Amino acid sequence: MARIMPFMALAADVVRHALPLLPLYVLHGDFASYVLLTAFDLSLGLMLIVGTTRDPGDVNSVDPRSRWLVLQLVSVVVVAVFLAITAAIIAIPIGMPAYLFGLYAGVDWGAVMLQRRFWVPVVGMSLLAAIRFQSLFVARTTPGHRGQPTNKGPVIGNLQRDRRQSLAAKAAQVTLIGTFAGLCYLLIIFGHSGLYALPVLYNAVLVFYDARPDVGQRIFPTLWQEK
Repeated sequence: MARIMPFMALAADVVRHALPLLPLYVLHGDFASYVLLTAFDLSLGLMLIVGTTRDPGDVNSVDPRSRWLVLQLVSVVVVAVFLAITAAIIAIPIGMPAYLFGLYAGVDWGAVMLQRRFWVPVVGMSLLAAIRFQSLFVARTTPGHRGQPTNKGPVIGNLQRDRRQSLAAKAAQVTLIGTFAGLCYLLIIFGHSGLYALPVLYNAVLVFYDARPDVGQRIFPTLWQEK
């Protein structure tokens, strides 16, 4: 089970990153909806990194009833709502370049956000992010006894290594958010010039850093070193 949980987390990341591509390539969408969905995806990723970075005092023992399937499903829904609301707020500054370039290009952002092909991926990404959070939480905690303190269980894994990888992932995510502005400019301003391969390449990079956060530690050595 311990091996399955990290795989489930990575699979949820891969599918979440793929959802903004579906309206663009399958449903004949446009670059405007893609960049908005990608801004939301980037904000979800940042929330997950912050929310899953472990500290010594974090929960490592849970009530055994929390492992019941129905309670885990409820947890996924609750976490999805929380992540969606918070990520929507964070996505405002992240998506601001897309909004400004879109105004220059004459994009009707109101019409874009009212489309069903925009909201369905938003709901899907939120649920997938919640599944990723829940799977990591389950993998890092053990069922204790009812009433047992939440920090009295055995520590699973290596806290220092996990923290280094989380900080490396955060550095990579911040860098990808920075390059997102350039992607918005190219897609919105020059989107009709045959740039349909760029979204796939960008999303492939997102998947790569989710799968190998340790690479970010080597590429961004000063950004991930937080106290």
